[in-house]
Amino acid sequence: MTTTASPPVTAVPVIRLLGLMVGVAALCLVLVQREAWQAARDPGAPVVVRVGDDHYQVSPRRAEELALLSALRFAEGEEAAREAIASHLDQSLDRLFADLSARLPAFADWYYSLGGEYARLSMWALEKASLADEGFVARRAEALIFEAADFENRLEILRVQADARLLRAARETREHWLAEMLDLLDADRMPVAPLPDTETLALDELTQQLTGYGSPEFIARMSLSSAAAVGIAAGPLIWRAASRRAAATSGRAVAARGAGRGAARAGTAAAGGATLCAPSGPGALACALVAGAAGWLATDWALLRLDEALNRDELEAALQQSLDDMREELGKSLLAAYDRVLDEQYGAMQTDIQRTFRPLAQR
Repeated sequence: MTTTASPPVTAVPVIRLLGLMVGVAALCLVLVQREAWQAARDPGAPVVVRVGDDHYQVSPRRAEELALLSALRFAEGEEAAREAIASHLDQSLDRLFADLSARLPAFADWYYSLGGEYARLSMWALEKASLADEGFVARRAEALIFEAADFENRLEILRVQADARLLRAARETREHWLAEMLDLLDADRMPVAPLPDTETLALDELTQQLTGYGSPEFIARMSLSSAAAVGIAAGPLIWRAASRRAAATSGRAVAARGAGRGAARAGTAAAGGATLCAPSGPGALACALVAGAAGWLATDWALLRLDEALNRDELEAALQQSLDDMREELGKSLLAAYDRVLDEQYGAMQTDIQRTFRPLAQR
């Protein structure tokens, strides 16, 4: 009698498991397709967008796209404003400091003049006697270089012009954004206004809020407070310290003049008095004093010319380096100040955009 071989016992559970897995996969596929089909048929309650007296009806997904696009456009506007401000600051500071550099020779002329020499010596004596404040050379440098170039007023003009660029950038960003929103919504305009209790996204109210962050009052308040926070007003003080260091480069020549004056002046005064004045007579003393003073001045003038020939280039180079250092530091301070303004301005705009579209996330 012939018997039919039956499948192994272990093969039956494996076949059943494979069949169960195929069934589960098919069920999951059906459920996924059903959910997608239902979502396509019922995408959710429409969203009504209001702009002035006009109303538009869009899907929740479309409204979310508008929210993302709004955030993107203002992020791009912030970056464009930041680049415009950086370019304005660079160009304005380059022109301003070029004018300051052009006035360095005037300061050097004063420094190597007899009037400048005697003024420094007099102020040095008064400072040692505690009868005058320190920093006479620095104050003179500020008058001949900074005040002559109208530094403070031009720095204020630079700030006002930067504020105007921020106003223009904010207005252009807002106008381009609103025009793009209206263009995208045009096909979804509602023929009649919705019911009064219909939940809406009020873009006109958002536009008013965004306009406030581009007002002259807001920009001026932010730029002034940020400028003060980073210490822009300390610019002249920075220069005073730098000019003292720069002026010290000719200190060895000043010392040489002082050492050489004793013998040079004594010899010149004696020779001048003996040569030009009679040995006796009522005018001999006065003549000797005049001749001695003339010799004194001639000696100082000659020593100053020697000092100038040896050290003027080095002094002007040190002063220029001080200006370059100040230009770099002032540029960084101004840029940091306007970075604060832009962070506050566009950060507030993004917050209002999120607040306006937030009801979508709660549905």
